[in-house]
Amino acid sequence: MHCVVHSEGYGCTDNLESLPLIDPTVRPGRGVFPQAHSSFTPSRIPRGTMGSMRIALISLHTSPGAVPGSGDAGGMNVVVAEAARALARHGHGVEIFTRATNETPAGERALDPHNSTGPRLIALAVGKPSLRKEELPGLATEFGARIAEYGPFDAIHGHYWLSGVAAASLAAAQAKATGQRVTPALTLHTVAAQKNAHLALGDRPEPQARLDAEASLTGEQFIIAGSHSELAGVVAGYGTPAVGNTVIHPGVDTDLFVPAPTHRRSDSATATGTGTAAAAAAADFTITVLGRVQPLKGQLLAVEAMAALGQLDPTLAARTKLVIAGEPTPGAEDYAQALRARATESGISDRVHFLPAQSRTAAAALLTRSTLALVPSRSETFGLVALEAAASGVPTVVGAHTGLLEAAPNGVAGVHVADRDPRTWAGAIRALLNDENLRQLYAIRGRAHAEAHNWDAHATKLLRTYDSLMRD
Repeated sequence: MHCVVHSEGYGCTDNLESLPLIDPTVRPGRGVFPQAHSSFTPSRIPRGTMGSMRIALISLHTSPGAVPGSGDAGGMNVVVAEAARALARHGHGVEIFTRATNETPAGERALDPHNSTGPRLIALAVGKPSLRKEELPGLATEFGARIAEYGPFDAIHGHYWLSGVAAASLAAAQAKATGQRVTPALTLHTVAAQKNAHLALGDRPEPQARLDAEASLTGEQFIIAGSHSELAGVVAGYGTPAVGNTVIHPGVDTDLFVPAPTHRRSDSATATGTGTAAAAAAADFTITVLGRVQPLKGQLLAVEAMAALGQLDPTLAARTKLVIAGEPTPGAEDYAQALRARATESGISDRVHFLPAQSRTAAAALLTRSTLALVPSRSETFGLVALEAAASGVPTVVGAHTGLLEAAPNGVAGVHVADRDPRTWAGAIRALLNDENLRQLYAIRGRAHAEAHNWDAHATKLLRTYDSLMRD
């Protein structure tokens, strides 16, 4: 069943044809690169053998150990952490490098405290811990040089443009010191040119310096896009990547994100937040928006859609709660306040509840007990929350654009909304809340869609790419 929502109405069709082992605690050469006169010869994995690799994953500006939805942590943090775990399960030595902050002190630790043989998380003290993301570009080259002290590596993968700059520095230092040349891989996660094309009112465009850096990086590094939309954004903004490119969709933890025993969803959602779950328990339906609070993520549209639902169907609206889980990114505090103010102005503050950022376990519990998941973002590189909702058997209502077209296929995991009119979104919400059979159908189809995206398959595709980038 293919369904779409637009300003003229809502419709479905049954035609689906067009729908779219090395011990990682042992690090040869750690702390010292040999000088040019040294007889040291780094161990290499012969090209094409897919032997055990040492892999450096770079996440300069945010730690994969942070809680998604807090600060600058989001879907990228989940992707890096889960990819690292899957790569380690494949028998490779994986080290994640991030910058030390007040929340992530300098030092080395297991990514998962209970798993000493899994990926290592290394926080490097480069710059003051309190620096904001906007202050980090000048530190990226130094950061990469610091990572080189832990090398050499067989694969280097930067996540976000700042990490791409660091990866270039690391690769150059490694080639100079050891002769071991590795072409870095780069996943931008957010393409500045694409983001600027979808700016929210009052949101700041990405600066020219970032646009220039991304244009340079996409010409020098192998691009691993998280979606066809991300790759299209790269090509439209900067041209076809000169070194090469591929699309590798993120996975989802289908053991953590699982459907409730029945496909019927009620608002008995429990999550981290004082009193919110109890307040929500008075309604019949819960609609959840999960992620960082910022204009790009569009939570204001969700609030306005709830207000529009009250005008469209007051009885249904009275039985429905909206839960917004996440914290404002630095600089988006006024936007977060505007959400509360808009709910109060619309007379729906008793039906709009705010939760802090959720741990992975709490996020899974929240989604499992939700009736619908909304993703009202202006653009998404992929839209991992939508895939996690599908894994949880929760129908989605998402924007008909960018990576969401792939994360939540229309008529499979839920419905797409073609515009940003709150009344259109309210109509989509009303149609799904009033049709339990359709929700059950999307729950089943969405779960099957999610099960086709797993992290081990994601890691296998990464390894093939890494192997091809090792060169003498």
